[in-house]
Amino acid sequence: MTQQTPPPASRLQRVLSYIVAALVVVSLVCIAAILIGSAAGAMPAQGSGQGVWPAVILLPLIALPIAFLLLITLLIVTGRQRSKAARAEAEAAAAAPSKPKTGPKGRR
Repeated sequence: MTQQTPPPASRLQRVLSYIVAALVVVSLVCIAAILIGSAAGAMPAQGSGQGVWPAVILLPLIALPIAFLLLITLLIVTGRQRSKAARAEAEAAAAAPSKPKTGPKGRR
C-alpha cells in the first residue's frame, strides 16, 4: 500500500468550512434560546415581535439552508480539487518509465 498525503486545503475550502460551522453553531444557539425562552415564559405570545426575539426566531430559518448550500459547494470544490490531483498523478505515473516486469524470485 502506498502512503498518500491528502492535498492541503485551499483558502476557499477553509473559509467555506468556517462559515458553515459558524452558521450551524449560531443557529443551534438560537434554537436553544427559543426553547429556553419559551419554557421560561419569555415569549408569551410565541413569536412576539418585541425585543430580539424576531431575529432569534428568523436566524435559524435563514442560516441553516445557507449552511447546507455552502456545504454542498464545499463538497464540489473538494471533489474538483481531488479529481485534478488524481489526474495529475495519473499523468505523472504514465510519463514515468516503468520497471521491467520480472518473474517471481525464488526456487524454480
